[in-house]
Amino acid sequence: MTDFDCIPQVDLEFMNTEHRKAFDDANEIKRLLQIAKTDLTSVENSIDRQLDRLLADTLNHFYLEEKYMEEYQFPARARHKQAHQQFLQEMKAEYSHWQSEHNRAAAERLEHYVSEDFSQWLVNHIVTMDTVTASYISRHGGSAL
Repeated sequence: MTDFDCIPQVDLEFMNTEHRKAFDDANEIKRLLQIAKTDLTSVENSIDRQLDRLLADTLNHFYLEEKYMEEYQFPARARHKQAHQQFLQEMKAEYSHWQSEHNRAAAERLEHYVSEDFSQWLVNHIVTMDTVTASYISRHGGSAL
């Protein structure tokens, strides 16, 4: 499980809130996938619902960030948005794979994605792009967000 309290915080609280939701969602999927190793059938629907939540929360998270990047004219907003789009493409591919398979191999693949790829990308994104973005927006009047 990823401990959100060990992740650096950014200058905008709404972003920290969104990051916490992402890690909470991913941690719940990891918990369900542990159960799936011995009883996949009992958690399939829960995994589906949690994946739906993770995808919806991620879309909302990126929408909010991109909205504020536009509003405050963050200079690197195009690159930041591109990173979001690339990440969403990968996330949707993993989501689709799980939806089409629903078997142990798909559960193992999903576990790797959530535990490794998703978590590592998000931590890296927070400590690089989001830290810079939040600092810029905060310095340009967005500190109350």
